[in-house]
Amino acid sequence: MNPYYYLFYKLSCFMNKKGNNEMGPILALTVLLGLNLGVIYVEILPDAKENFQHNYKYGIIVLGVVLYIINCILFLKKNRVSEIMNQYKKESKISKKVGNLLVILYIALSWGIIVFV
Repeated sequence: MNPYYYLFYKLSCFMNKKGNNEMGPILALTVLLGLNLGVIYVEILPDAKENFQHNYKYGIIVLGVVLYIINCILFLKKNRVSEIMNQYKKESKISKKVGNLLVILYIALSWGIIVFV
């Protein structure tokens, strides 16, 4: 099981109910991952601010753009998206509940880190 694909699947089931718009889940996935990497970049690597002399925000913007491009390349291929959807539609009810709980926990922790850091 690929957690990145599973997160895309869950976001797609929530945001793309008609199945004709992958841009919403792609953007949500990019924002979540960008928030996590941005916190790591700014808070955990304290030299980032001094090394870039207050231009570190451009690095985060470039990182976000690169993540968005990578996600578009990954998830705009209809074959890959249909494989992901077919693979995870077969999961059991218990697996769905655990997956929903883990995705909600991941999203809550991602936003919580931003708020409290």
